[in-house]
Amino acid sequence: MRRSNRGFTLIEIMIVIAIIGIVITIGYPSLTEYVNKGRRTEVAGLLSEQAQILERYYSKNNVYTNATGLSAGNDFYTITPTLTDQTFLLTAVRKAGKAMAADKCGDFTITNTGVRSMVNATAGLVAKDCWGR
Repeated sequence: MRRSNRGFTLIEIMIVIAIIGIVITIGYPSLTEYVNKGRRTEVAGLLSEQAQILERYYSKNNVYTNATGLSAGNDFYTITPTLTDQTFLLTAVRKAGKAMAADKCGDFTITNTGVRSMVNATAGLVAKDCWGR
C-alpha cells in the first residue's frame, strides 16, 4: 500500500513566489502611472473649470480682479490665481509630501488666452503629454 503525497513542494512554492514577484515588478509602475495620469486629468479639468469661472466673471465685470468662487485646489495640487484687470494666470503647484510631488509633469498653468503649459516638468515633455488632448 502506497501513501499518496499531498501538498506542495518547496520548488513549487518558490516558483509561485517568483511569478508573483515578476508580476508585481512589471505591474506596479504601470498602475502608479495610471493613477498619476488620472490625477493630472483631474487638476487639468479643475484649472479649465476655474478659467471658465474667470471668463464668466470678466464678461459681466470687464475685469478679472476680485473674482470670487475660485477653488484652492485638491489633495495633490494648490491652485494659485494671478489676476489683473485684463489677464489671468492660474497655476496648479504640486503639494510637497503628497503622491504627485515628484510627478514628471511638474506644475500646470493656464492663461486667459487658453495657453496651457507646465512648469518644472521633466525635460522633453510638451503640454500635450500632460494636459491630454
